[in-house]
Amino acid sequence: MSRPFFVIGCPRSGTTLVRLMLDSHPRLAVPPESHFIVQGPGPREPVGAALERILAHRRFRDWGLAPEHVEAEIARQQPASYADVVRCLYDAFARDRGKARWGDKTPHYVLHVPRLLELFPDAQIVHVIRDGREVAAAVYAHGWLDSPVTAAAWWRRTVREGRRWRSLGPERYHEVRLERLIEAPEQTLRALCRFLDEPFASQMLDYHHDGLERLPPWVRAHHPHTQRPPVARLREWTSGLSAGERRAVEAVCRRQLLELGLTVPRRSPSGYAIAVRHLARARWRELRHPVQRDGMTAEPPPRLSRTAS
Repeated sequence: MSRPFFVIGCPRSGTTLVRLMLDSHPRLAVPPESHFIVQGPGPREPVGAALERILAHRRFRDWGLAPEHVEAEIARQQPASYADVVRCLYDAFARDRGKARWGDKTPHYVLHVPRLLELFPDAQIVHVIRDGREVAAAVYAHGWLDSPVTAAAWWRRTVREGRRWRSLGPERYHEVRLERLIEAPEQTLRALCRFLDEPFASQMLDYHHDGLERLPPWVRAHHPHTQRPPVARLREWTSGLSAGERRAVEAVCRRQLLELGLTVPRRSPSGYAIAVRHLARARWRELRHPVQRDGMTAEPPPRLSRTAS
């Protein structure tokens, strides 16, 4: 039984690119985002109820598995636990595509690693990280959050949560820096394959030949660049942001950017002041109107302090 792996990270960090590259490997199958693993009653959910819930989940339908393939795998494995059910469905996806091993790419699982490890104690974690300034601008441009500063705080939290799992050690946790992947894709993928204990396959570099077709139709508009090789700096992160918003975004991200070895301008007192106002307004709106969005939980952003950031 092969070890599962989970590709996690803040959305708009390059997790889709990593997923398509890994899914292009002749041995690896990585379906579209699942979300259902950590939704619902949990690991002690009755097997029959868990199976029905997942089969009805719209994210599972995105996988495009024929019902007879699912039924055949269930009959073959006879899952006896919630983890068995999940593993069985991923095995069905891999088997359907002639692959030997499966993984998952669901970015917001970065906040649910304990549950993943409870279900799959031997799982490997692939954490994709992108410059938080670029992520904040991209999230804001997509309209997922109403402020680039709030988006920066969201990135800061997810990066901090994801990097906690470095404690698993280098055989269980691996970081993929998007900037490095774009600059040196083969070298970065070779390192990733070594981590997964899989041979490097040149097909991974050809992901763009059919990358768009391997995305669910309803998300293709969010990933227009999957039809070509990686390109650096497709957009300038400062585009569309005021000077104050740029300073505030860098204030929020500052500590994590420095930890990642990225260049950050000198501290800006006005940037911190603007950030505090943005985050205070976001907190007030959240308290008045809690929102649950698919793929992200609109929780209050972490507090910003000049001594802690």
